Amino acid sequence: MQETELANVPNFLKLLETKSQNLSRQHRRIANFLLYNHLEAAFLNVAELAKRAGVSSATVVRFATAMGFNGYPALQKELQQIAQGSIGKHEFLAVEASGNEDSLSGTITQSMRALKTFSEELDIERFEKAAKLLQKARKIITVGHKASFGVAVHAAYVIGKVHKDVRYFQGSDEFDAFSVINDLTKDDVALVYAVIHYPKSTLKLIRLLAKRGVKIILISDYRTFEEVELASVSLLIPLLFQGFLDIMSPMLALTDALAYELYKLDESSARKRLKEFNEFNEQDGAFLQICRFAE
Repeated sequence: MQETELANVPNFLKLLETKSQNLSRQHRRIANFLLYNHLEAAFLNVAELAKRAGVSSATVVRFATAMGFNGYPALQKELQQIAQGSIGKHEFLAVEASGNEDSLSGTITQSMRALKTFSEELDIERFEKAAKLLQKARKIITVGHKASFGVAVHAAYVIGKVHKDVRYFQGSDEFDAFSVINDLTKDDVALVYAVIHYPKSTLKLIRLLAKRGVKIILISDYRTFEEVELASVSLLIPLLFQGFLDIMSPMLALTDALAYELYKLDESSARKRLKEFNEFNEQDGAFLQICRFAE
C-alpha cells in the first residue's frame, strides 16, 4: 500500500517543525502554514503566501533568509521540489489499500511500525516529567476530541485506577462544565491529546485551562500549533495510517506507560487505590470474572 507517514516527511519540513518552537510569533505563523499547506504554498507568490499566513510580504522574505535561503524564490523552489515528490505519496488522503494484504495484517503491520518508530524516538526526560506532574496533581482531567477521543477516555480509566481524582472532560459546553473548570487550580493537571487536524474544541480547552493556571501535558504528533506554548510538557508521538485510519497504538502505549509510572512513583498509595478499585467492582458485580490487580 502507499504510505502516509508523518514521521518520514521531507527534510525541509522536519527543519520547520524543529525550528518552529524557537521562531518569533510571525515567523512561526509562516512555518505552521508551510507545514500543513506546503503543496499549495509551492505555487504562491510572496504576497499570496503572506496573506494566507497572516503576515506581511517583508516578513515572508525575512523568514526565507532566516531559513537559510537567498530569498523567497529559493524557498519556493524547495517547496516545489517537495510537491513534486509528495503528491500521491505523503499526503493525508493519498493512502490506497493494497489487494495483496488483508485488512487485519495491514493494520497490525502499521501498528508495529508505529510502535517501532515511537520506541526509537523516546524522550524519557519529558516522559518522567509528565508522570511526576500527574503524580503530584490534586485533580487530573483528560481531554481529547475526534481521533483522540477514545484515547482520552482510556486515559481517564487507567490513570483513575491509581490516582484518586481523574475524569474525562469533553468541553466548555457540557452541562457541568462550570463546576469542573471553576474548581480547577494550579495544583491540577490536564492530560490533553491532539493529533492530525487538531480539533478547535481541543485548542479552545487548552487556552481556557491555561488561563485557570492548570498545568497541561500535551500529547501530539506535532508541536507546531500556537497552543503548544501553553503546555508544561509536550510529548511527541509518531502518527501512521492504514487506509483512512489513524494508527493510535503509540498513543495508547504512552498512556498506559504513564499510568504504570504513576503506580511506581507511589506504590503504596497506588496499591491502596487499586484495592479500593477491586472492592468497589466486586461489590457492584461489575465483572463476570474477578481480577485483583497488584494485591
